[in-house]
Amino acid sequence: MLFSIILFSSLALSFILKGSYENIFIVLATIAFYKLIIVDKNYNKLIYGALISFIGVNLVVSFIFKDYIVIKDTQAIQEQEETLILLVSEGEDKKYNIRERSTQIYYEEGYKAIFNGINNLHNYKNYYSKLGSSEFKHKANEISEKLSHRLGKGYKVVNSYMYSSPYFEYSIESVVAQGYKKIIICPLFMTEGRDYEIFMDRYEKLNLASRNIAAVEVLEPFYNANNLAHLYTDEILKNIRESEDDSGVLLIGLHDKNNLEQDILFREKIKKYIEESEEDIDIKIKLPLLENNKKDIIKSGEELLEYGINTLYVVAPTSTIDTMHTRYLVNSILEELDMGNTKFHYIEPSDKINTLVDTLYTKIVLIQI
Repeated sequence: MLFSIILFSSLALSFILKGSYENIFIVLATIAFYKLIIVDKNYNKLIYGALISFIGVNLVVSFIFKDYIVIKDTQAIQEQEETLILLVSEGEDKKYNIRERSTQIYYEEGYKAIFNGINNLHNYKNYYSKLGSSEFKHKANEISEKLSHRLGKGYKVVNSYMYSSPYFEYSIESVVAQGYKKIIICPLFMTEGRDYEIFMDRYEKLNLASRNIAAVEVLEPFYNANNLAHLYTDEILKNIRESEDDSGVLLIGLHDKNNLEQDILFREKIKKYIEESEEDIDIKIKLPLLENNKKDIIKSGEELLEYGINTLYVVAPTSTIDTMHTRYLVNSILEELDMGNTKFHYIEPSDKINTLVDTLYTKIVLIQI
């Protein structure tokens, strides 16, 4: 039984770890396999060993690898006059970080992580292996720097993350300790979906009113941002006009992460703007969903190709900052749609960050009036 547990536990850990740790567990698995199968020819306990290892490693992923966020009861030394702008987004380390990804799985999956933690971490590891490094924090920092410059004196802009360091709660703890009483929290989410709900739950548990901080505003997500919808519209139309081909557009939504109604509302708005801007051009548009509905996207793409379309544009407009997960799914869809002489293009507006900053600036200024 012992070597059976060592075999399957080592295999599972090699799936989710990287570098020298991955190699160590591959060697351990090889040794256990040789001893158990080649030398002893003992197959009786394999199923029990696999089951115990599966549950054990998933428990390790769920409760040991993750970061535990512990908030201290801090007191301010002196009160600050500036308004603190706290940006909150998902967060993703540049390189694969097993502790942070385990933390994300814990918050997003809850106790289901006991059954799918290994698989989720293995998927994240593959995303980094295939796509390289994440630009998430680089883009988040660009947003905070540009917003800080736009707001000018009287404001301080701070970045925080749900599933990466600095965690949202620690950033709140820090600004409270520094004496900020006027706080505007800006969730960088497109809709009131899964991550937004997790954010609100964690925010409410902080109970800032008990720390004598009553002047806290939480901004809405971006699904109502008309300028962002116009940005995607203009970018799509610019590409279509330049190509001069019969074109189709897949406006992909994020079913698992987003509020579905708000996600569809934003994509329908883009579809409406495109149709109103180009009444003389027949542009075929479909609104499939990403994630578990990948087959729906492939089917939608194939249906558009039946119209004799030469160029297909793939757009994922309901994500403020693309994660490795989103990038991987889009890439895999493009690979599966790659057929014949049809050209495929993924559209991400180059001016998106500036538009997000403009939207945040307008909302913040309106609050302060």
